[in-house]
Amino acid sequence: MDVVRACVGRAGVGAWRSRRQVVWGVCVLITVGIVYVQYAPSVSVDQHSGPRHRALNTVYKEDEETIQKPQSQKQIQKVKFVTDSENQVDENWAQKQDRDHERDKNPNELSNNNWLPLNNEAEQEREKTVPPDPNYAQHNAAVELLNRRVAEQVQNDGQNVGGEQLTNFGMVVPQQAEVGNSGWGNSQYRYNPYGEPVYGQTNRPNYIPGHRLVHFDLKGAPPRISVIKKLIPWLAANGATSVLLEYEDMFPWTGRLAPIAAANHYTHAEITDLLNECRTHGLEVIPLVQTFGHLEYTLKLERFSHLREVPEIPSALCPSQNESLWLVQKMVDQIMALHPGSKFLHIGCDEVNQLGECEKCRMVVRETLFMQHVSAVAKYVRNKHKIIPIVWDDMLRHVSESTMQEFNMGELVEPMVWVYAEDIYRFVQPSVWTKFGQIFPKVWAASAFKGAFGEQLTVPNVRRHLDNNLNWLDVMAGEHNKFKGGFRGLCITGWQRYDHFAVLAELLPAAIPSLAVNLIATSHGYFNTSLQNQLYQALNCMQTPKYQTWLNLDVDPYLWEKFSWCFFPGAGVFKVTARLDATRRDVDAYIERVTRSRGWITDYNRRHNYSLPARVDEDLEELPARMHAVTMLMKTAKEALSEWFDDWTTGEWLEQRIWPMMHSLQKLQKESESMKLVHTWKARPLPLLPELAAFGVSDPSVDRYNSHNEQNDRDNPNRNLKHNLD
Repeated sequence: MDVVRACVGRAGVGAWRSRRQVVWGVCVLITVGIVYVQYAPSVSVDQHSGPRHRALNTVYKEDEETIQKPQSQKQIQKVKFVTDSENQVDENWAQKQDRDHERDKNPNELSNNNWLPLNNEAEQEREKTVPPDPNYAQHNAAVELLNRRVAEQVQNDGQNVGGEQLTNFGMVVPQQAEVGNSGWGNSQYRYNPYGEPVYGQTNRPNYIPGHRLVHFDLKGAPPRISVIKKLIPWLAANGATSVLLEYEDMFPWTGRLAPIAAANHYTHAEITDLLNECRTHGLEVIPLVQTFGHLEYTLKLERFSHLREVPEIPSALCPSQNESLWLVQKMVDQIMALHPGSKFLHIGCDEVNQLGECEKCRMVVRETLFMQHVSAVAKYVRNKHKIIPIVWDDMLRHVSESTMQEFNMGELVEPMVWVYAEDIYRFVQPSVWTKFGQIFPKVWAASAFKGAFGEQLTVPNVRRHLDNNLNWLDVMAGEHNKFKGGFRGLCITGWQRYDHFAVLAELLPAAIPSLAVNLIATSHGYFNTSLQNQLYQALNCMQTPKYQTWLNLDVDPYLWEKFSWCFFPGAGVFKVTARLDATRRDVDAYIERVTRSRGWITDYNRRHNYSLPARVDEDLEELPARMHAVTMLMKTAKEALSEWFDDWTTGEWLEQRIWPMMHSLQKLQKESESMKLVHTWKARPLPLLPELAAFGVSDPSVDRYNSHNEQNDRDNPNRNLKHNLD
């Protein structure tokens, strides 16, 4: 026994003397484990090669049987081709060959005969326009099998595809919306053999917009000019050709317009420096100034409040007042003075929700009222500054063709059609495209990479934004022939606030991964694994197994998991949003548990200062850890945000996103500590909430006291008189 004690003692003394080496060894092992977990490739990431095209709200399910089964077990889902009508169309093969000939002459027009095998020339053309997808061989085999089955059915039944319905084939039909003949292949949507809408797998060349604008919404959260300058070469390298700058109150307004400028507005020198950087890298600059709706930043001021269409709502300008046009002209002049050489000026005019409301405006038809003001502003821009005005299209969608022709809209402005949802045709029907094609020689389109799917999001949903952009490419390919000059380009917008009074949406640095994905996709006309290296290089990702697999936007729609170890501009803020999401869920779960699931720190307990101290201590055990996590998050976020924004914007974001968690925890702690100070308690029942009296529930003890006093007053009529004399 003594020998054992001696051995143990020697071992303990030795371990104590070498404690530093032991601690360092343990730390090294933990570090190695963490690195292995972070950089080990995820087996579930590379399930499929590219995004699924969610047209008309058709939702792709990741765990579909046809995707998960091995090739030998896959069941080919037969497809019914949807035509323009349910009537039978008796076409012969000669007519179909003529239609194919027309398709060859117009390669951007989608065919109604996608079931036919491609000839060698068409296949070579497809391979030129779309780089081969590593997983495409499996798709080709399934397509060939489907083609053979359809051809046999046609031969046996003597029917043409597009004629009578093929009753032996299952039907795959998404939720329908009005789709024009020049839309998705003459009203026919494109599917792979498994019934999934697909993009970039057809025989048409990919549509690449001529201009690819990136929109900077500078209202409310203006990045430092030094940071934007660093983004300019990055944008040019990844496919951007232009930038759309929307200043609002961040512009250095002067003269009578000086009160409009925010306290932290950009200087003339800063804007000039930014414009020079854009020119250096070949990016065209298009300024945007609102001239009708969304003028909150101007009409909120007392100096210009009399120009509101509705006195209580500082959103829309009253077009019937002479000073309104003067205000717009001065704003245009100051913007153009700082942007010499610009070929276009975006004059806004979207969402004019207050129109024809004032006494003067009620005398004119709303449609005419809108057209008169837009026409006056557009003529001023063209005549004085010799540039082309661009307007948002939403107010024009419901204006009649004759009215637009009456005001010569086609010669004055170019519309920018904006839809940020996945389903473009739901908001802009084919009839609208036809009408616009009769009026305007050229048109623009606008998608989004952030600021479209929630006013208080901290990071954009990349999956939804990618669907929006890819759907736009399809719509542009189908509708461009309606316009003499086609589409000028696609503007990828990034909204910072939904309007001037709204809180901050996703910040620009947190949306850089979304911008990279959508900019690269629209610059190539497709998005699949052939773009993997370019995307990872654009986001400065490390060369590890984690980045040898493709994106899985169904599992990781915000790309927190994928790009958490990349070092792109704004990576610090992007990582803060992931940490914020995790911390918020943890804090909310804790507060929910102790205030709603358990029974000692509920609102009722804290309102009546009535609980069992021992139980309160139990529920408060985890609170310090949550407060520490929020405190550390606050410090980290402040440091990351300060690289991009001034203290005003940094403080606003912290107050909106992190401070509410800290405030809730502090309030919970203060009220809980107050309950612990009570050592004696009154007998039940506790007093009822006075506010319940409004619902007919009053405290019986109060009623009994009042009833007793009333009885005393009746028994002693001189009591009140004596009280008054006293």
